[in-house]
Amino acid sequence: MKKKWILCGLLSSFAASATVDNSQAFRVQPYLQNPANDAMTIMWLSNDNEPGELTVWKNNTTKEYISAPTEVKELSYFPTEIEKYRDQLPNINAPYIHNVRLLNLDSGTKYQYSVTQNGTVFTSTFTTPSKEDNVRFIVYSDSETEPESTGKTRRWSEPFGDFNRQYIVDQTVGYQQNLKVIAERNPNFIAIAGDLVESGNEQRDWDEFWRHNAGELGNVASQAPLLPALGNHENYPGPDGGKKEYVEEFSAQAIARYQAYFDVPDNGSKRAVFKDRYYRVDYGPITYISIDTSDGKKDKSAQDTNWRLTGINAPDFNPGSEQYQWLEKQLADAQKQSQFTFVQFHHIPYSVGPHGFPTGSGGFENGQDNQSGVPVRILTPLFKKYDVKAVFAGHDEMYEHSVVDGINFYDIGIGGDGLRGPYFGKDGKYDVKLDNPHQVFLAHLDSPEVWKGKQLVSGGKHYGHLEVNVTKNSAGDWTAEISPVYVFPLMDKSGNITGWERRVYDDVVKLKR
Repeated sequence: MKKKWILCGLLSSFAASATVDNSQAFRVQPYLQNPANDAMTIMWLSNDNEPGELTVWKNNTTKEYISAPTEVKELSYFPTEIEKYRDQLPNINAPYIHNVRLLNLDSGTKYQYSVTQNGTVFTSTFTTPSKEDNVRFIVYSDSETEPESTGKTRRWSEPFGDFNRQYIVDQTVGYQQNLKVIAERNPNFIAIAGDLVESGNEQRDWDEFWRHNAGELGNVASQAPLLPALGNHENYPGPDGGKKEYVEEFSAQAIARYQAYFDVPDNGSKRAVFKDRYYRVDYGPITYISIDTSDGKKDKSAQDTNWRLTGINAPDFNPGSEQYQWLEKQLADAQKQSQFTFVQFHHIPYSVGPHGFPTGSGGFENGQDNQSGVPVRILTPLFKKYDVKAVFAGHDEMYEHSVVDGINFYDIGIGGDGLRGPYFGKDGKYDVKLDNPHQVFLAHLDSPEVWKGKQLVSGGKHYGHLEVNVTKNSAGDWTAEISPVYVFPLMDKSGNITGWERRVYDDVVKLKR
C-alpha cells in the first residue's frame, strides 16, 4: 500500500510518466478508450505475455486489476517490412494487447492510475464524463503517420504563386507540435476523422502513430480517449503492406490492424465485420457519432466514395443501408437526449480540394475524382432533420469551413500530413467550372501570409485542429464554441524557427442549443 501512495504523490507533479526506460516493457504505452459516465477502458501493448498490474484510485479508494494479455497476430510486420527494415525494428514478434474495462465508476470524477508491466511503472489520470459538466474536445484528420515522414516536407502552395512550394518543417515535427498544443489544452477526448496512418497494412506506420500518441514522442492518449474514424488510408495496403493498390485481401488485413488497437462501443450490427466501423459515444451533455464512409455502394457509381476499393466488407452509408438506418436511429435519440450532436467521418462532402470533384474516373483535368467526397452529401438532409450542429471530416487536407442548410461542415485534414491549397475555384490548380458556393472560410485565401523578409509574421496554412468547448452558463443554457486552431512557427529575421505558438483563425463559431 505504501508504494501506491508514493505513486499518487508523483501524479501531482507529472500528468503521465514512466519511471524507467519502457522500451522492453511497453510496445505501446497505456491509452484510454470507450469513455462513459461510469466506465473507461485502459489498453496497452507489451512485448511479451506477462500480465500487467493496473491500479486505479481516487482519494483513499484503491482498486487493483491484473490484465490478461492476448497475442495480436494481426499486428505482425508484413514480410516485406521485415526484409527491408529488420535493423530498424526493435522487436519483430507480434505484440500482446492488454484491455481492462473499468466499470461502476463515479461520473464527473478524476481518477489516477498506474500500470506496471515487467517492472516498468507508467502513471497518468483520466476523468469520467458527467451530464452536467462542461466538455472540451479536439478533432482533426489526416495525420497519416509513417517513419518516412521524418525529413519529408509537404507541398505548401503559395496563394496565387508557386504551387509546389514546400512547408518549413517536416511532417513529424508538424504533427508533434500539433499534439503538444492539444495536450496543453487538457481536452476531455480527441476525435480523429480518418487517415490516422499512411498505409493501414504497414505496421511501421502504426508504430509511428503510437510513438506520437502513446510513446516516446508524446502520450496525450493516456489522459484523453481517442475516438477514431476510418479513412481511405486505413484501407490502403501500401507497397510494403502487400500492394500499391487497394486489394480486398490486404485491405482486410489493414482494417484488422485498425480494429485491434481500438475499443469502441458496440453498434449492435449482426455482421461481425461491421461491429466497430461506426459507433456512438455519449460524452456528458453531447453525443458524438462516428460513421464509415470508406466505400459507398454500388461500386463505381455516383454513390461510391472510392472507385479503387472494391469487394471489401465496408458498410454502405447510402439510404436503405444498415449503417444509414442505424445512423438515423441514433440521431433521433440523440436529439432528445443530448444538448448537441456532432458527427464525424472521413470524406468531406463540400470542398474545393481534389476530392471535392464529382465522382468519376475522368481525372482532375476533366473535373472528376475516383475518391470523391461528393456522394456523402446524401446524408445532409438527415443531419438537418435531426439538428446536427457540426460535421467533421478530412480527406482534402486543408482547413475549409462550409455551411449547408445551417449545418457547419469542416475539413480539418491538417493534423500532420498535407497542407493543400484549392484544386478548383478561386486560385484553383485546375481550370474547371466548379466552385464550393457553401464555403465561408478557406485558410489558403482567408488567412493571408504576412512576411517581413524571410520571417513569416502571421497567417498562412499550418498544421492544426478544431477545439470545441461545450459550456453551460449560470442560467442553465448550453453553448458550443468551435475554434479553428493552427500551430504557428515563430521565426527570427533569418527565417529560422525559434518556437511554436497556438493561434486561432478568424472563423470561430458559437452555437446555441
